[in-house]
Formats: sequence, C-alpha cells, structure tokens
Amino acid sequence: MRLLPYGTGFGGVAVGVSCKGKFSLDAGVPVKEDKVILSHAHLDHTRYSPGKRVYATLPTLALSRILLTDAKSLDPSLPWTIQELQKSLTKAVYKPYEVSFELEGATITFFNASHILGSSLIKIECDNKELLYTGDLGTSSFLLDHWHNNVPKAENLIIEGSYLCEDRPSAKKEWSKLYMFLKKNLGSGPVLIATNAVGKAQEVLKFLINYKDSLPLNHIVLEGMAVDATKVYDDMLEYLSRSEVISWLNGSRKKLMDFVVVPKTLGERKNLARPGTVVVAPSGSLSGGMSVWWVLKGIRYVTMGHLFEPASKLLEGERVEIEDPLGNKGVVRGPDLHLKISRHASRQELFHFISKSGANRVFLFHGDKACLRSVAKEYGFEILEDGREVEL
Repeated sequence: MRLLPYGTGFGGVAVGVSCKGKFSLDAGVPVKEDKVILSHAHLDHTRYSPGKRVYATLPTLALSRILLTDAKSLDPSLPWTIQELQKSLTKAVYKPYEVSFELEGATITFFNASHILGSSLIKIECDNKELLYTGDLGTSSFLLDHWHNNVPKAENLIIEGSYLCEDRPSAKKEWSKLYMFLKKNLGSGPVLIATNAVGKAQEVLKFLINYKDSLPLNHIVLEGMAVDATKVYDDMLEYLSRSEVISWLNGSRKKLMDFVVVPKTLGERKNLARPGTVVVAPSGSLSGGMSVWWVLKGIRYVTMGHLFEPASKLLEGERVEIEDPLGNKGVVRGPDLHLKISRHASRQELFHFISKSGANRVFLFHGDKACLRSVAKEYGFEILEDGREVEL
C-alpha cells in the first residue's frame, strides 16, 4: 500500500491511496484519483469531490450537498458545476458504519468518528496491510456517541492533530459558562450564538433544548444553512446517539426543528429581537450569513471554537467593519463571550486514540506544523507531507 498526500494542512486535506487500484481519502484539495472516500462533509475535506465517484455514509452525502452548493454560490470559480455535484451524489455509494465493502482491491470499513453526523474513521485493508484514517476525530457530544468504546485496530494510523499541542478547558465548564451567560442576560435582551452551520449549531440547539426550562428562554431562532443541516440531523436517527434512538423507541423523542423558529422576513426577525430570544446563526466567524445582520443590530453575541477572520481579529481586541447579506455595513466590537468549544478531539483524546488503535506507525496531519514536528520527534511519530509518497 502506498500513500500520496495531496493536502495535509488546515486549508484542505486529501491522501491518495494505491492498492491494486487507486482512490483518495477526502478531496479538500484537487486529487488525481477518480474515486474518493469522504470522511465527513466539511468543505476542507470535500471541496473538490464533485465530478468524482464518491463513497461515504448517507449523512455525509446529505450534508455535503448543502455545503458544496453554498460553496459554489460563494465561489463560482470552483472547477466543477452544480450538475457535476448532482451527478456525483446520484451515483454515490453510501455505506453504514461497520459494514465492509470492496474498492480497488481494498476492503473498506467505516466507523463512527464522533465529529459531526455521519463522520467516519476509515479502515483500509489491502496488500496484507492495515491503515486507519481518522479524518477529523470528534469529541464529546450531546447528539452523537463517542468513539472511545469502538476504536478499530490497525498497524498504520493517520490521525489529525488540530489540538495535539493545546489543552482545552473541559467542555462541561465551557457549556456551563454559556448557561450562566444566558441566565444573566436573556431577561434583558436577545442573544446571538454565532456558530458553524454543520456540527456546532446542532450541539447548541440540543444544549438549549436540554436547559430551556431553567433559562428565561422563549424562542430559539435558527438561521441559514443551519436550518437544512438540522433537518438532516433530525432525519438520520440511525447515526445519532443511543440515547436519541431509545427516546424514539419510547415515543418521547422530539426533533430539533420542533423547538425552533425560522424567520422568513426582516419584519419577523425584528419582532423576535426581544428578551428571551436566542438566535443560532452561521457564520461562526462573522464572514457572512445572518449572524452578521444580528451583530450589526448591536445585540449581545457569543462565539465559539477556532475562528477565522474577521471574528479572529475581534478576539484580538480590534474593531472590524463587517457586511451582512443585505449590504449593510458597520464597525463592531468583539463578542460578549467566547467559548473554547470544538467538535475536534482534545489533546488527551488524541493520545488516547493512538494508544487504543495499537498502531506501529503513526502519521500526523491536519495540524499546526511546528506542533506536529515537536510531537513527532518526542514520540517517534511521522508527519505526512504534501507530495511526499509513503510506502507502508
């Protein structure tokens, strides 16, 4: 088995695999192979998959359609058409977790990665070799089961390193901060939670639903792509946590969308901009979407996780001019609260995963390069480098 990394950084990842035939793991950057196995739907893993023969879980395909359609509308220069996207989805092969299939002389199996709905660890067996690819490895969740009780064994491991050198505060403490912030401020005005449309938005919704009776919460407003993504979460019960499945079997499960208001007009939004309203809206980095419209209204707002510009500049204390989808512009202050909540595994979880996998060779990618080099040197790991072929 041979590996040819095309992209290993935060901008986009893809790793070509050669067995008897060839395929690529993810396509966040351009790849040569005609067949692509997607670990999950986020654009840094899927951006160049349209036009390819795609293999993934069903939720990954459904969420990819939403994200890729939006990406093309924002960037028409992407080298594929909506027709090619539709063709790839129509001809895609979707497989559930832990049901193996054959591809180009390799046996492929998906396992739950706990990152977002349908995200997969990908195990590859060919040429008497085993490879486990994490894509983005997840962390604790209100909606998804954790991977810790089902880590596949493999002699070779490719693992992401987003938080390999950073100790995050416990998720419980960060969610508690959000609870206390809402408890204190919701009675005097609306609060925006600016977050990613796929993954974090649904976690925020579940948190709000769990604690709605102890908060001065009257309305949850949901905006933009998060609406369609949340509908996918509601529909794909099989990929949600065991507790969600049991509540469905008991007849007590309510869908996330049952608790939200989706405004259609500016008038409806203005009417909802009152005490007791929480708005959940992308983009989490205030780079576009209706989160910008709400921030420009001057309401209190919360950000979370890793931020890109312009929100990253706001965290550094700068005042930044932003523009909403209607063309309104304004200079805004930083968030009232920033939470270090992520859908990526923590440093401790990453090392736990490595240990549980039993891998003899560990390859690091998708992280800060200086961090990866330091960890690789200390623990005897290897680093995947763009364009440098690896023989297993």
